[in-house]
Amino acid sequence: MKRVAVINDLSGFGRCSLTAALSVLSVMGHSPCALPTAVLSHQSEIPHAFCTDLTESMPRFIAAWQQNNERFDGVLTGYFSSGRQLDYALRVIHKLCTENSLVVVDPVMGDNGRLYPAYDAAACGKMRELAAEADVLTPNLTELCILTDADYRRLTAHRHDSDYLERIAAAAEKLAAGCAVIVTGIHIGKEICNLAIQGGKAEVIRTPKCGGSFSGTGDLFSAVVCGSLLSGQPLEKAVKTAADFIQKSIADTVKQPHNPLYGVHFEKFLTTLTEVK
Repeated sequence: MKRVAVINDLSGFGRCSLTAALSVLSVMGHSPCALPTAVLSHQSEIPHAFCTDLTESMPRFIAAWQQNNERFDGVLTGYFSSGRQLDYALRVIHKLCTENSLVVVDPVMGDNGRLYPAYDAAACGKMRELAAEADVLTPNLTELCILTDADYRRLTAHRHDSDYLERIAAAAEKLAAGCAVIVTGIHIGKEICNLAIQGGKAEVIRTPKCGGSFSGTGDLFSAVVCGSLLSGQPLEKAVKTAADFIQKSIADTVKQPHNPLYGVHFEKFLTTLTEVK
């Protein structure tokens, strides 16, 4: 059993962030330890969401962990609403981990070519600092472009070209010198592709497209990858495990009336993750 510090927010509704990660890592046999950045009634895209920010509480969590001599075999990070929260995540890595700890960073900053409202140049700079500490990064195309100063419009203008994935891999190589990079959610025809780059080698993991965009799938994906790697799976297999889990969850969700903002029905597929080795 591996201990994992999971740094993210907690939403009452939305099947995302800590709700997703704690469920996944627990069923995979690991011990997730939450460092909540905020508590929300609903994930923030759902109307009338109420939020309690916990930035001021984060250093108290970390201090208590230090006083009890806690140590982590892994760290998994998600969305941050400020540069201060990113600083506290860095503190966890620097103070409570060893050189053998696995650091998985989902650099949640934007999508579809646009930054999320909480992110400005300073916050993006802090995320680059956190990304530099990662063993595994899971950016989408927008976040890849932000981290590498690539032009999103120019890159995605080639999405119908035969060398589209090679272009993405070339951009990701700028990040892959010291870590593995998984570029997530690349839409190509009737498939969703995840591109795993490690050690100068790029592998494409393809799954059928079976629905639109759903809240929380990125959180689920990074949690399954983290848990799989901690269980000893190689990177490509960990990505396939995560992609298959998401695909099954979406395929089940779209069979009945649903609101994509509330996430996917992943719970019934959690038992499939107990066999990951």
